[in-house]
Amino acid sequence: MDIKQINKLSRDFRTNSSRLLSTKFGSEQTDLSRFLLFIENSPLIMKFINECTVETINFEEIIGQKGWNDKLVLPLDTKEEVSYIYQLLKYIEANQSFIHVSMGYGDGKKYQEHIDAFNHQVTIQLVNHIREYFEDIIVGIEPVTPEVVEEMKPKIFISYCWADAAFADLIDNDFKAMGYTLTRDIRGLKFKDSIKEFMESIGKHDFVISIISDNYLKSVNCMYEISEVMRLREYKEKMLLVILKDTDIDLLPSQSEKQTQFAVNIYSLLERVKYINYWAEEYKRNEDIINTIDDDLHKIQPLQELKRIRSISDNVSDFLSAISDWNNTDLNKLKKSNYAAFIEEMNSTVK
Repeated sequence: MDIKQINKLSRDFRTNSSRLLSTKFGSEQTDLSRFLLFIENSPLIMKFINECTVETINFEEIIGQKGWNDKLVLPLDTKEEVSYIYQLLKYIEANQSFIHVSMGYGDGKKYQEHIDAFNHQVTIQLVNHIREYFEDIIVGIEPVTPEVVEEMKPKIFISYCWADAAFADLIDNDFKAMGYTLTRDIRGLKFKDSIKEFMESIGKHDFVISIISDNYLKSVNCMYEISEVMRLREYKEKMLLVILKDTDIDLLPSQSEKQTQFAVNIYSLLERVKYINYWAEEYKRNEDIINTIDDDLHKIQPLQELKRIRSISDNVSDFLSAISDWNNTDLNKLKKSNYAAFIEEMNSTVK
């Protein structure tokens, strides 16, 4: 296989593995079968797995002895781990036992929590080993130039309100120090470029870091960016949220950059209702202004903007409800951990 064929196989593998890693309760067996079928129809991947397999593991006995809340012990050796997890997934497929095997990996009472935990503790290990196998092959074929290294990194977009630029600068610089170049309007948007087209490019990125603030939730452009992300099937897996808190202001290097109001409490129903009402009122206010225009021809552009505001107003409740249910973190904790939660998510999602 040449470099283009291997790159295509690698991209297709990321797509199939991502689907399994983000599978929903009720679809887990189907997505597992689809993932295994892709692997078994890929001679290069099967060559790697077969090279790692030296013995057949009796999972009938292992699973029979597994307690309902017990976790399986994965081998320490890389090749043994590849063989173990692949055979385990084949056992789960043959016995329709995804739920049974995954129980004990999550902390909650919902099946979905255990499925997610199993995938991000077990399945992801096989996915990462195969991904590293592709990378080793590509490096062996193609010289390791800075361009090649950059191409292998995830593409990350940072979405923020311009009033919160100081926080964006902070995150931007931190990621630059870790070797990541974030896509950002001040770099990606040239003079006279279309802002709308730039924002629509979000869907082409692997991840979106969104700095959620009071300014953000009242910005047409920011909420439009979010609507573009939410149109994607896997939007939850793409989004990395920074929910600004009052204490995060101490992270800013300059006192002059500090604002009086930026923090937001998305976990309070009353606070979420405040933003729902804000957009309903914004729609009514803009509609009333547009109705004062006599010439219908001059209404065309304002009506397009009104349509965007209407879309935000219709969706803001669902968006706030969704993200308030996620296990988010604040900027202070992220910086102290060197963004460990984000890096772990990027490594586990494998977009």
